[in-house]
Amino acid sequence: MFRLHFNRTGRQPTTWLLDVPIFTVCPNCGFVPHEALRYVGSRYGYVGSFTCSSCGARVSITDGDCRPPVRFTAAVPGDPQRSFIYEDVYRLNWADLERAQAVTRTTLIPPGEKGYVDVAAALRALEAEVVRLGVPHAQAPLPDGVSWVPLPMRAWLDALHTLGV
Repeated sequence: MFRLHFNRTGRQPTTWLLDVPIFTVCPNCGFVPHEALRYVGSRYGYVGSFTCSSCGARVSITDGDCRPPVRFTAAVPGDPQRSFIYEDVYRLNWADLERAQAVTRTTLIPPGEKGYVDVAAALRALEAEVVRLGVPHAQAPLPDGVSWVPLPMRAWLDALHTLGV
């Protein structure tokens, strides 16, 4: 699936995705090119960039020098910049994981200062709770500027939305 790293040391607790495809969504027009970047960190905060083949926006992908958040920013001459944060789009940030833990009554974030969250197990826990409650499956709305997410992420978003997390 993908790896989600967590860290409780220092500042507020954080989570970030590791070694995952970053689908090159244009925040300006929502166009999703066929290419994907593989996120394995950054070089001085620079992850990559591309030019949107639909609207011509120059999209920069940055992070906090291999720390969250990963931000997509679209620049079109004469227009205000539009951006979104990757971790927030996929709702895999600390607050969402804590809310999911409360709903499922399971430990999704392992004890310890830092480590990895088993996202597949967390998704199974959410889906089991949907079945247990017998609530109808609901498709989650996506944030402005995002028109598509990959299947494991879509299942995660839909399960959170269905449970009202």
